[in-house]
Amino acid sequence: MRLDFNILWVEDQPEAVMAQRERIGFLLRKEGFRANAEFAISVAQAQSFLGNDIFGDHIDLVLMDYDLGNGPNGSAGIEMVRDTFPFKDIVFYSASGIQKLQQSLSEGKYQGIFYSSRQDLPDTAVGVFRALVKKVLDIEHSRGIVMGATSEIDYFINELLAVVFGKADEQLKATALKIVVEQLKENRKTFEKESKKVEALTDLAAIADFHHIYTSAHRLRLLRKMLEAAGTHAAERESMLQYADTMPQRNDLAHVRVVRNGFSRKLYNRSGKEITTEDMQALRVALLENHELFERMVASLRA
Repeated sequence: MRLDFNILWVEDQPEAVMAQRERIGFLLRKEGFRANAEFAISVAQAQSFLGNDIFGDHIDLVLMDYDLGNGPNGSAGIEMVRDTFPFKDIVFYSASGIQKLQQSLSEGKYQGIFYSSRQDLPDTAVGVFRALVKKVLDIEHSRGIVMGATSEIDYFINELLAVVFGKADEQLKATALKIVVEQLKENRKTFEKESKKVEALTDLAAIADFHHIYTSAHRLRLLRKMLEAAGTHAAERESMLQYADTMPQRNDLAHVRVVRNGFSRKLYNRSGKEITTEDMQALRVALLENHELFERMVASLRA
């Protein structure tokens, strides 16, 4: 599972559903996911999308209008989707009433098909989304989503460091390398101090508390200092502080304690505080904003 939720939207008048698209995006974002919609204006175009194994496999949901203008209607579209992806969920909708949708579905033989009026489409689509991801939003799967997202952010930070350094003048390059050396000196001091603590341990259960060297936090601070020295991206530097605040929460997820009771599981951080699904939702929302910040910066600086 990822922070993106991909929708194939079969609609011959995409401009007529922009309000619904924005509403779906808003509702999914509150859950900590980004809605990506790819429009197909006909059954044939939808088939070309679905015929691409890589693209098709990444579609999470299909939204399909019943009336597709002069071409085949949504009933033909459903058969096409089912032939390619037998278990893909479809929301079938109409702007002119749902009676014919109900009749069409009652006569059909396919499962995993939902119907809606165009007006109610956002709530229906988000309801299907919640049913789809309910299992993967349990606490342990959410942990994987968070770790995957933060790995991508770490990659973006490395990319930004390379680009900023490549565009820097000699003075800024020298300053950046000096910062690295100073950070490593601090690391050595910390490492020596922490090594003594490790040497004094009498119980190996405590050794998990010692992780260092050149961490993600070091790279983030370096990036902020380089941008500050260059006198650029003041707003972005401020926003990076928010990611710095989420990093300890991310790091905690690598060292949680899982308590099982039958089929249920509870996760506790190193302080003994339970990590709830609400905590994970808030963390996903924050990470999505952080992810988009670094994504924009990479695109901007590489342009």
